[in-house]
Amino acid sequence: MKKWLVGVVIILLLAAGLIFWTSRSQYEYLHPRKGNIVEAIYGLGKVKTRRQHEIKVGVITHVTNIYVEEGEDVQKGQKLIKFEYSDVFTSPYKGVVTHINYHEYDAVVPQTTVLTVQDMSEKFIEVSLDQEGALRVKKGQAVTVLFESVRGTKFSGEVKAIFPKSDEFLAHIEVEGLGKNVLPGMTADVSIIVGKHENVLMIPVNGLSQGKVIVRRASGKKEKVDVKIGGVDGLWAEVTDGAISESDEVLIPIKEKK
Repeated sequence: MKKWLVGVVIILLLAAGLIFWTSRSQYEYLHPRKGNIVEAIYGLGKVKTRRQHEIKVGVITHVTNIYVEEGEDVQKGQKLIKFEYSDVFTSPYKGVVTHINYHEYDAVVPQTTVLTVQDMSEKFIEVSLDQEGALRVKKGQAVTVLFESVRGTKFSGEVKAIFPKSDEFLAHIEVEGLGKNVLPGMTADVSIIVGKHENVLMIPVNGLSQGKVIVRRASGKKEKVDVKIGGVDGLWAEVTDGAISESDEVLIPIKEKK
């Protein structure tokens, strides 16, 4: 009988210890801190050219001469293509031939693009935004651009326009220093700075739950506190109103590793 009781007591002690250790491992406490919060809208941008010249015809005809090749640099006024019973089409500006859709002697269907020239000197980045993002993005806001294949190199830019198009909300970004190796159609990660909050009291975002946080005072007492939040940068949130100081500790749940 005594052995049975001793065994039960040992099991209960082990269970209590496990519960205590588990509860401790699920939470940690972090102090609020003063700092800066930068709010940004993120999106995937695509490089585009501001000037693109497409040659089309209005009637069925045939290609008689093609004077250039895809990828060729052309000058303003340079011969591009000629159709049956037409004058020679020339390039309207200095650029690159990026598309030829027909061969010599092919029949051409009306209103299809036969040849395309793009001006590579005027490139920009276009970003599609969701409605929430579009409401916060404005002309003149600063932008950071990062190409995945060029790690460590960030380009600076500025929002030049935001407008609706075919039920999309588009932002056009002017970017400084895009080199010749950055080509139309390439994609980049874009962050648009929509707000800055300097020297503010911040708490970890994952400590928030329905507008409340659990804090441990310097005395060791725990309290649930209502807080009002201003700027958020994804990890930290600005506290604009609430009984929290830098001497407090905020309870933070720890996610279990899978």
